[in-house]
Amino acid sequence: MVRRETVGCSGKRSSMGRDDWYRNTDWTPAIEAAFRAKLKRSRTMRPQYLQIQAGQIASSHPEVALALIDEYFETGDDFVVPSALCTKAEAMLALGKVQEALDAYRQALAWEDAHPNFITTARIDLPKLVAEQRIESEYDFALDILTTRFKASDHQFPSMRYYWNGSCALITHERGEVAEAKEFADRALRAAAQTESPFRYHRSVGIVKDASDEFGTRIKRIAKPSKLRSLFRLI
Repeated sequence: MVRRETVGCSGKRSSMGRDDWYRNTDWTPAIEAAFRAKLKRSRTMRPQYLQIQAGQIASSHPEVALALIDEYFETGDDFVVPSALCTKAEAMLALGKVQEALDAYRQALAWEDAHPNFITTARIDLPKLVAEQRIESEYDFALDILTTRFKASDHQFPSMRYYWNGSCALITHERGEVAEAKEFADRALRAAAQTESPFRYHRSVGIVKDASDEFGTRIKRIAKPSKLRSLFRLI
């Protein structure tokens, strides 16, 4: 079966229905008991349910998420391995373990190399992480990922253009490539300003919801140099 895994690592949904017992956004003893009861009755989708549930709480309950991911790998399933690795990376980041997160993203990308029909968000999450954390030793690798792992059609959503150009802007700026960095930053901000996706029936999908974090703030600084810096150029 051909599967192109293009959704995020967690597959999050905002609403909860009777079939969303494996998409809990909180984790308590009662929730776990209900989840385990349902999981026990599952015959064919147990590994995927473990991975999806882990993705829902990777940031809020990272230790639980990591335990669920370990449980997923113990099943021997190979259907959503790269997504499970992305979820592991997200949980590691929530725990402040940057190197472990980077390793997990690398593993996801290596899996995709061996299984070309699988595509996760690792190809954008890893460069973004490298850019945010200023991991200089990974700059070349991150830029290579951004250069080789994307096609023109992958940039249809504003959010993808934002993170792709934004990551390029931060990395090239750190390398002293100021003109190139500003161009990337300008493109990122144009993408962030878009209020609709190009898809008629999914106008809110792939929109940048918040560009006020440190990632976005750094991009804005690159795109709009300070007045003092502009004065220096005139002297």
